[in-house]
Amino acid sequence: MMRWLTLLLILGFIPAVFGLPDEAVGHVVSVISGDSLGIEMLIGDARTNNVDSIKLADIEVPSTVTLGGKDAKKYAVSLLKNKTVYIDINNNTSGMRNEWGQLICVVYLMDSEFRPVWPPVNRILVDAGYAKLNDDKNNEFNPSLWWQEPPVFPSGAKRELLKAMLEKQPLPAQEPAVAVGPFSPVSTIMGDSKKSSIMQKDNTSGRVSIGYRK
Repeated sequence: MMRWLTLLLILGFIPAVFGLPDEAVGHVVSVISGDSLGIEMLIGDARTNNVDSIKLADIEVPSTVTLGGKDAKKYAVSLLKNKTVYIDINNNTSGMRNEWGQLICVVYLMDSEFRPVWPPVNRILVDAGYAKLNDDKNNEFNPSLWWQEPPVFPSGAKRELLKAMLEKQPLPAQEPAVAVGPFSPVSTIMGDSKKSSIMQKDNTSGRVSIGYRK
């Protein structure tokens, strides 16, 4: 049944439906490599540690001892360091963590109103040329859906909790994202049919930000 549902989604016969990817919310405190992060959990659950090691699901980047791996890490730093992100954790018990104890996750940036940005960071790294797709059948994720029409994420309880938390104790100022290497605009679903947001690059400074357009 699941294979038929996946096929229908890919062929476009029924719309893709995503739950809000907010099983956890965290602050990226370190970038170990292009696909490995250290995240301080702001809102976690029983599966997470206060500061946890995250492996981006279903992508592969070169080792950091290679030039390609160094470039991938540099790009990931520009995109993620000191950012607050939503985290969708692999729910398959046997593959929740890899052999190095890292949580296997899909990670989403968030906009200024704490809504998840589409597409996930996992796909952004592939599109930018710093990672290759490597679909692991042992996790719950289907990376082919990352290239489908953007879903409309429902409003989630964790978003409201995060907003309330930050009203009491704001996070330190986030570092502006700086593009390194290839970059393509990325669409974002805002939940408002009259507005959308895009990841955009300033051609003069090279800085990347999440902007809005009608």
